[in-house]
Formats: sequence, C-alpha cells, structure tokens
Amino acid sequence: MKLICPSCGAIHSAEAWLADADARQAFRIMGELPWEVSRRALQYLAFFRPNTGRGLAWSKTLRLLTEIKGLVSDPHIQWDRGVARPNSGRAWGLAMERLIENPPKRLPLTNHNYLRAVAYEIANEMDRANEVARNQAERTGAARPARPESDFSSVSVEEMRAIREERLGKRGAR
Repeated sequence: MKLICPSCGAIHSAEAWLADADARQAFRIMGELPWEVSRRALQYLAFFRPNTGRGLAWSKTLRLLTEIKGLVSDPHIQWDRGVARPNSGRAWGLAMERLIENPPKRLPLTNHNYLRAVAYEIANEMDRANEVARNQAERTGAARPARPESDFSSVSVEEMRAIREERLGKRGAR
C-alpha cells in the first residue's frame, strides 16, 4: 500500500514509514490526540516545514506532536496572563482549523505560540458562552439548585432507620 503525504507529497509504502522509530512514535501520539486535533494535525504541522522545500523530519514531527499532546492534555489553557479557562480538544481543533483557513504570514513557524493564542481565544469564547447559558438557566429557574447537606439522599436505609429509632426513642423518654 502506497501512502502520499498530504503536506509534502512524499510517496512511500506504509511499511517504510513505520520502519522509522520516530515515525512510529509520531503516529502513536497522533492516535492518542482527540479526534478534533488529530484530523488537522498533519495540515498544521506543514506550517513547520523548512523553506528549503524539504519535508519535515520525523524527529521534529515527533517533538511537535509531543508538545501538542502536552498542550491539549492540560486541564486549563492560559495565554498572555489571561484568566485560565477550561481546556478542550475541541478548542485546539478549532484553532488549528482557523490557522489552516488563514495561515500565518511568517512561515515556517518555530513554536506553537500562535496556535496557543487562537486556542485560548476560542476557549475563552466557549467558557463565556457556557457561563451565559448557566446564568440564563438560573434566572429562568431551569437550573436546579444544589441540594443542601441536610438532604438525606446520600444516607442509607439502615442509617435512616437508626436515626428514626433514635428520635422516637428520645420522644418516648420524655
């Protein structure tokens, strides 16, 4: 089976690409990324290709994918001293999509800072939309308030019986 790289046009068999240890690791990491990110990763990585026209080395591809995995797996995303926002693969995938649609003027990229800025902007928009929806649900009464701790929903039947008997026993002792 022959595979063609959509970024550089290199044609090799799948076995040839998988013979390289860095290539195997890169494919493994790409498989571990959220779907929204992994489906756009190759196109994004093309922004790192050298201007000489050569393809991206597998060692550099592995390093870049490892960095992306670290960025995507963090619980929060923060950029330029902004408020930390919840992180999601969807935000990173949408950021990659925006970069692919409107590529940066200066190529090749040397780091992921441009992607981080766009992903933070998207995460900020997503968090703001969630907060607006939550506030609106609270105003309309659609949101159910949290149960107070005096609620006995977490108490077992045996514990309820013991509490009842204890209370009844106290009444009888009066």
